This record gives sequence, structure tokens and C-alpha cells, in this order.
Amino acid sequence: MRIVHVSPYFNFPSEGSVGGVLLYVYELSKALVKEGYEVSVYTSGNVLKSNCVRVAEKSFERKEGIEVHRFPSIDNLSLRFFFPKLENPIPFLSFLSSLSKEHDVIHVHGHEYVTSFIASVMAKKCRTPIVLSIHSTGEALEEFYAVHLFRKVLDRTAFSFSVNSADIVIAPTKQALTVLKKFRPKRIMQIPLGIDLERFDNVRGSSNYILFLGRLEQTKRPEDFIKAIPLILEKVDIEFVVAGSGIQYTHLQNLARELEISKHVKFLGWVPYEKVPAIIANASVVVAPGNAGYSIMEAAAARKPIVSANLDWNVSAIGRESALFIERGNIKSLAEAILKVLTNQKFAETLADRARKYIEKNASWDVITNRIVKAYEEALKHH
Repeated sequence: MRIVHVSPYFNFPSEGSVGGVLLYVYELSKALVKEGYEVSVYTSGNVLKSNCVRVAEKSFERKEGIEVHRFPSIDNLSLRFFFPKLENPIPFLSFLSSLSKEHDVIHVHGHEYVTSFIASVMAKKCRTPIVLSIHSTGEALEEFYAVHLFRKVLDRTAFSFSVNSADIVIAPTKQALTVLKKFRPKRIMQIPLGIDLERFDNVRGSSNYILFLGRLEQTKRPEDFIKAIPLILEKVDIEFVVAGSGIQYTHLQNLARELEISKHVKFLGWVPYEKVPAIIANASVVVAPGNAGYSIMEAAAARKPIVSANLDWNVSAIGRESALFIERGNIKSLAEAILKVLTNQKFAETLADRARKYIEKNASWDVITNRIVKAYEEALKHH
């Protein structure tokens, strides 16, 4: 079977950032190659550098058995005061013509990307089966009115076309099912996110700090993490680490200064793929105050106790019994939950063991790859 993944961005771990969608596409591609499938990735230019980046020409590389085709694109569009820098590349026409080549299945990642819309158009034109994975809750950057308005319009047009054109839509969580209620997908298959457990099997660490790991934007609620720190420091003396980059980076640093806790908080910025296991292994608790996915799955794989917002996306990712879940936005409850895990070693170990077992049973790539291949086979059968 010849499979092409369509992703707005793609990097191998040695080349740059691989979070969220990129991590999913990379690890799934690697797992499919391991099973003997032919895998290509169609994506935009390599990295984000400045506003309106134009990649001069197509490029091709083959590594770890994965063929990667990069295409010229317009990227990093932004209008100050209306919306921030948008990581949603607009590929040139060469992307269209190349996608018309023969593939057995086109697997599109994310329903809110220009690349997804173009892939859906070409798949329909070429009569190629298409599988679409939902990777977002439709809440990112909603604090910007222009983004909120554009999303409402696009939900009824381009986003709707991408979802409704797919032969099968993969929903990784219950919250993804909620997102799909506004569309009319032909068929939905609920398949969890996958994770490479081997990355965490031989990692050993200590318990030196409380960790937030993820993009620094409102939907992840890193501000709640910072606001909970003074309440925690009233009871225990411990350090805090914020690992990740995003539009709230400077704001969070300023907030830490205002709360007079800067000496207790270390901002690491973006963390390379290969260093993530060690960062998690040295944490006492991993905290996810907002929408999370891979960060708490990685914490579960590393056998670390987790405090998480009680959201369908998070619960579906690691299981109801795998973390201490609290209501999103309740700073006092967040601090109390973290303190409970810190001060009750047996409880913390129980949470960590449950999380690891849940991931092993439900989210290892050995399990997930087989289910995704079945989705491809179903799309081929019913197309």
C-alpha cells in the first residue's frame, strides 16, 4: 500500500521542532515503514523564519524509509492587532500537481489547514481514497476576534469541505467527536493518538521540579500554571519548569516577575525531541492546565504523576484513572491537586503506574498502527 501523509509542516527530530501534528506524522510514518508500507510526506517548506516566507523551490529527501516532498509556500502571515503569526502555510501550485500522482491512500492531518483543503480537492479530482485525522479542538487562538470570525466562516466552507470529503475521519478523542458535530463526515473511526514507548523505557530521572510542557498559548493555559505557583510555594519549597515556546512566552515571564516568583521558575523555551524524555524524567509532577495531548501521554510513558484539566481530550488521551483531573481555570484546585501529588508518594506512584499501563494497552504504535491500517483498508474498500 502506498500512503501519502499531507501535513502543514514536517521535520525529522534531528532537524527541528516535532510537536503536536508533526510528532504524530513522524512517528506514524516510521511505524508504517516498519510494517513494510511505502510512505511519503507532502508538506510545506522546512522551517519558520520570518513573515511571508517563500521557499524558492521544491525539495526532496529520504530518511528512515520516509520520502519527504517539500513545496514552495507562503507562510507566517500576520496582521498585528487582528491575529498573530499564523502557522498555516499556503503552498504553490506545484503542490496540486504533485498530489495528483498515483497513491493508494491520502492521509490528511488536521482539518483547519490550507494543505488539508488542497489535498481534499485533489483527492476528489483524482478519485483517491482520503483519510482525515482531527488534531485540534477548534479553540486555538480564539482570543483573537479575527481568528474567531474566520473560523466561523471557514467552518461552513473550507473546513467543512475537508471533513465531509474524507472517506473516513479519525477522531482521537471524545472531544474530537464533539468538533465533528458541526460537520457531516461520511464515517468516523475513533482511534487514539499513538506514542513511541521505547523513547522512555531506559530513561531514569529524579524529582527536581514541577513541569509544564507544551505550546505557550491560551488553549494550553500556561498562565494558570504560573498563577498556581505562589499557592504551592506557601506549602513546599520546590522549583518549576516551563518547557515550550509560543505567543505567551514573554507574557508568562512578566507574570512571574509580577508575582515575585521568577527565582523559582525556569523557562526553557523549545525543547528538542531527543531531550524531552529526560526533561520529563526529572519532574516530580507534570501539569496540563488546559488542552493537552502528547505532553501528558509522554508523561504517562515516563511513569510520572500527572495533574490535568478535566477535558475530554485529556481524559481520552491517558484514561480517567491515570491522572488527578481538576476543573479548567480553577487556580486553587490546581494548586491543591499538585500539592496532593507532591505530598503523597504512594498516591503519586499509583497514578503514574495506571497511566503507563493505560498507554501500553491503548496507545502504543504497535496497537495504533494496525487500527489505522484498517482505516486505510476501509477507505479503499468503500471509496
